[in-house]
Amino acid sequence: MKKLISSVLFCFLLTLSFQVFASENLFTKTTDTLKKTSQYLLISKTENINEVFISRNKKSKEQVLYLKIGFMSTDANSNTVKTAILQGNKQYGEATNPTISNVKILKGKYVDMKAETASKTATLYTLTNPEFPLHLVVEFMGESLDFELLEPGKWDIDVNLKK
Repeated sequence: MKKLISSVLFCFLLTLSFQVFASENLFTKTTDTLKKTSQYLLISKTENINEVFISRNKKSKEQVLYLKIGFMSTDANSNTVKTAILQGNKQYGEATNPTISNVKILKGKYVDMKAETASKTATLYTLTNPEFPLHLVVEFMGESLDFELLEPGKWDIDVNLKK
């Protein structure tokens, strides 16, 4: 009888500890944002990424990925485009705009990455000559975006961050 009571008490405490551990979300701060289409997979995004828009220009023969990272803004955007230089993990350009700190290539590859100031609150990254399927985890400002592009083409990805 003591073994039965001990077993039930052990199972109860084990279940309770799993519930507490899971509620604290210690592993990651990602939200459940999986989106699957025939052209791409949006695998995950962290909490401070408000929206991600992914589109492909089917008519273009160009093989390129445009990744725009910016803050949601109600201000009118500037038409000025300034070029920045990427060296290693550092970007030299506008310091107030979102900056990519790391790109993990899980599948595929690309030849080069160029950064430009797209507006007062956004940076446009151009990845040239990508090899598809292209699976990347892009890290910037403590956030991360995990996606896979399945088909070749001209891709536009807009990432809108919460302020």
